[in-house]
Amino acid sequence: MQCTVYVQLLLTINLYIYFKKIYMSSITDKPITTLNQDLLKVEKYSLALSNFIIRSDTPITVGLQGEWGTGKTSLMSLLLEDFNEKNIACSWVNTWEYSLFRNANETTPGVLRGMLEKLKESCKSRGIWTLKDDTEEKFKSAARFLGGLANQIVANQTGIDVKGAAEGGGNQKSAAEVAEIKALIADLIADLIKDPKNPIEKVVFFVDDLDRIPPGDAVEVLEALKNIFDIPNCVFILAIDYDIVVKGLESKFGPKTDENEREFRSFFDKIIQVPFSMPIGTYDIENFLVEKLKSLGTDIQEQEKELYVKAVKYSIGYNPRSLKRYLNAFSLINHLKEIELDDEQPKGDDFMLFAVLGIQISYPKIFRLLSQKPNFPEWNKGFGNKFGVEWDAIQEKIKKFGESDLIDEEWEQVTWGACQSDSYLRARAFSVLELLNLLRDKYKDTLEDELETAMTFASITSVDDDVETKQAVQKVGNKTIFDGVQTKLLQLAEEGFTDQAVKNYAALWSPLSEAEKNNTKYRISFAKTGSSFNDETRVGRGKKQLIYCSNPSKKALGMKIWVKKNTGKVSSLFENIKSTYNLQESENIYISKDKDLIIEYNAYSELKENYSELMEYIVKQITS
Repeated sequence: MQCTVYVQLLLTINLYIYFKKIYMSSITDKPITTLNQDLLKVEKYSLALSNFIIRSDTPITVGLQGEWGTGKTSLMSLLLEDFNEKNIACSWVNTWEYSLFRNANETTPGVLRGMLEKLKESCKSRGIWTLKDDTEEKFKSAARFLGGLANQIVANQTGIDVKGAAEGGGNQKSAAEVAEIKALIADLIADLIKDPKNPIEKVVFFVDDLDRIPPGDAVEVLEALKNIFDIPNCVFILAIDYDIVVKGLESKFGPKTDENEREFRSFFDKIIQVPFSMPIGTYDIENFLVEKLKSLGTDIQEQEKELYVKAVKYSIGYNPRSLKRYLNAFSLINHLKEIELDDEQPKGDDFMLFAVLGIQISYPKIFRLLSQKPNFPEWNKGFGNKFGVEWDAIQEKIKKFGESDLIDEEWEQVTWGACQSDSYLRARAFSVLELLNLLRDKYKDTLEDELETAMTFASITSVDDDVETKQAVQKVGNKTIFDGVQTKLLQLAEEGFTDQAVKNYAALWSPLSEAEKNNTKYRISFAKTGSSFNDETRVGRGKKQLIYCSNPSKKALGMKIWVKKNTGKVSSLFENIKSTYNLQESENIYISKDKDLIIEYNAYSELKENYSELMEYIVKQITS
């Protein structure tokens, strides 16, 4: 008996751990450390760099170039994993850690000393630190020296000007001291490699996070590495952002211009012999997206994968760190949708929410325009003028592009014009248009309805402080409740829905209202944007709802209807409706990933006069 209880308990714990692993709520921003975490498929670049470094002459410096968050640390981690399996000793320093709570002139000495200390730690952990006695004393001497060294003259410490000494300036003592320490470190490395008790053939120093320390400090670290660690048997791999180097050099060369750009580039080339730009354009974004969203509990259908990749391409781009932030915001909103105060608001389409969220994060100005008028194909000259788009000036600029499918409609010209006052938006204007056209082509007549629902949720994670935007976007939880089907139908008519749209809505909700009157277990909630039919005898959150229905579409005229899995009739309804109404090939009726039966807005265009009959059939099946 006790054994059975123990087994059951163990099984419960394992299942809990299993589901915790699969369905996370967020994605960590930590870099990958092993090859099996390589969702972006950068292994081929890691292998190429590894093979190059193993065969390269020394000393040599490889610069992994890319802006913040492009995966430089992850690529270095893959190299480190590979080198630790080979006859290569490694040292990894995070320059940002050495800059915390230190003055500017203390960062470089800390980094230099850390490089030696991390080398020793790494070798000891692998059991390959074999230096003893006099060689160990060399290490201690070098560490002591580097601990008191700075690139600029530090009068109260060593008084050595490394840059001046290395360049032939400074005093003779400085030059002699620098030559001595270089020789000391070179001997130390040589002794480690020549020692027959270990297999080491080369030493690789990884220098990470140079783009997270002040630009001036980053330049000093680079110069110190060049002047002191430029020694045989050593390879240096630097994670670096060229723009950070430029900022650090402005005190020396002035602001970068076309005239002095060569000076900036010459400095960079002097430090780095092998530049390697992070290949973000070739990252396997589809694989990354699918796996990360799956870990967050969202499965992308095969036919939707390309859509999600395009949404990323046209909004956030392929920067892994930005993409993780994007996915975390998406996950947060999906959690909110799951635990709303009630089940009577439209959940909306996942992809529309994903795309609108990309717009909110990447293009706040365009998100503001959407908040004022979600149905963007209706944007016109008057709407543009209201938000500062100077129509005549924009028309002149557009003429320079000649004919283009992306700026031939009035709404597209408004969008393009709205992008021109911001340098980032100006460069990304056609990406904005590509994304908006993607949404229009996918949703067609239901575009406005899906956009309004998505905007409601996307606004939750917005950091925009624009007052009009906050006022325009409906907040989740603020609902208007109607006291019966007739009041709801009147609301639809007053909001401009056509007679046919109102008739279609009544075809479902009038018989459901009769069912509510005849059976006290049923309850209907008519809200502003949608309504639900519930069974009050059911117990548990989310278990009561049997049908949820949005307002009808003003263009498609039909409603989007969710027949919930709680009914226990989803599969039978699905098969019967498809066969009875000849909808076997229709994309307007399907079973969702949540196991609900979905009938899309455009089902009316296929059924026409049979639409009311379908509504009556659904009511009969659910209430019988």
